[in-house]
Amino acid sequence: MKLTKSVKSVIIAAGVLLVLGVVMMVLMLTAPKNGGDSSSSDDITSAVVDETVNITGQQTDNVLSLAVSNENGNYTFERQKRVVSSTDSEGKVSSKDEYYWTSVDLKGVPQSDTTVRNFVNNLAALPAKSVVEENADDLAKYGLESPAASAEVSFEDGSRIKLNFGIQNPANTSTAYCCTEGSNTVYLVNYYSVSGAYSSVNRYANLVLTDGYNNDGSNELDYLKIWRKDIDEDVEIRFMFDVAEEAENEDSILTTFNTHRFVKPITAEIDITTGKSVCNAMYSMTMDACEYLEQTEENMKACGLDDPFLKMTFKYGGNIRTLLLGNEIVSETEGGTESSPSLTTVSGYYAVLEGTPGIYSLAKDNAPWYTFDVSTIISRQPISPYIYTVDNVTVTLPDGEFKFDIDGENKRFFHNGSELDGDEFKKLYQQLISSIGEEMYTEQTDTAPAASVKFRYKSEYFDTYGTEEDVVEFISDGGRKYIINLNGRTIFKVREVYVTRLIENVDALINGGTVNYDW
Repeated sequence: MKLTKSVKSVIIAAGVLLVLGVVMMVLMLTAPKNGGDSSSSDDITSAVVDETVNITGQQTDNVLSLAVSNENGNYTFERQKRVVSSTDSEGKVSSKDEYYWTSVDLKGVPQSDTTVRNFVNNLAALPAKSVVEENADDLAKYGLESPAASAEVSFEDGSRIKLNFGIQNPANTSTAYCCTEGSNTVYLVNYYSVSGAYSSVNRYANLVLTDGYNNDGSNELDYLKIWRKDIDEDVEIRFMFDVAEEAENEDSILTTFNTHRFVKPITAEIDITTGKSVCNAMYSMTMDACEYLEQTEENMKACGLDDPFLKMTFKYGGNIRTLLLGNEIVSETEGGTESSPSLTTVSGYYAVLEGTPGIYSLAKDNAPWYTFDVSTIISRQPISPYIYTVDNVTVTLPDGEFKFDIDGENKRFFHNGSELDGDEFKKLYQQLISSIGEEMYTEQTDTAPAASVKFRYKSEYFDTYGTEEDVVEFISDGGRKYIINLNGRTIFKVREVYVTRLIENVDALINGGTVNYDW
């Protein structure tokens, strides 16, 4: 068969590629492993071998002490022993010795045992990613002539090794240069494994300062009290009841799915969604960093904690704690020019948890109490008592006062001794507890109410809430809305139609008509 010109071209090209491939393979097989004499090279990122070298090669529990020195100071961790107990699936309890390491240089600040152990573990069996240079005659280019950090590890067999750490590898900052004391062999090690050697002892502080939430609800928040410089009246939040438990109780007085309510500056429930962070953020409270080990007068003043912006006391799980928040921690973006001005943002706040040594930084997102407004987390339903915890309801309207008695035991309802249609009364009651605030409003007014509703409670409600009655008043704002006044304090505004429909429904109920609670 006669080959076309195009086919001939393809065959020739393939032959050329095959020859080039063979040549490249020969070159690779015959090239020196080290790529040249690195000791005379200015390229400090080259490596002699690419095989992992174990620099220390010991077991973690063999470490007696670990002494660190860097620009932030000197500190030492010493090995300690404790007995720990565990219970297996069959209920059998066993005990064993466990080693851990502590430092007096933390000055009583609680430490993170996990963080300390990880650091000890990393240095006890420190691997090198590669050997950069053997018998290096210029340690300065690696930052090892005057090391940025050193760590001396002492083992229980009596041996010890001092590790010196230099600069991070310019070509790969996830690695750093390292050598042992008295040796000129330079290694590359994982920077993040040894970064503790570059850090102050503050790095090893325990940053989780409070207990977590128990899934069984056994340590539900009892109360939360907040004093803040920018608000006129303290805020106090209290626990109402365990919703799940109450729902299962035949004699339940469950009125809502909210678990907490404001008792100051107003009496109102906390919104189940928007108020969640305010009530839950103190569980497993996690700081960003330990800024100062000691709460000296000087340190407290520098952080604005001698005169804190916020003081918050809270109780759960039987423990009462107090948190102080001081100055804002501000970060500044790069810039500063007319065309690109620098911007400042608040990243967090200085914090002290009374009874715990140290001054910390707390991220802005973890401190909702610093900026929250009551109006943003209050439930829009000012009051919602369960119908059968109410002894009677008195509705006062422009044309008179109407008292409705509730027989909770027999589920019957009366007006002036006459029994009412149960379904229709329940419709009216549904409207009475659905005066949803559509607009936050807290200005006081002397105007007489156009309508009011007084809930008089049975003894079991008083035993739970300490409240005998609640009074909701509706006061015209002079326009098309009514101000909702709960127990003498204005909290919301509601549309005029609510009061109009209330007047209509009371008239319909007592005259045998149909109640329409849709407003």
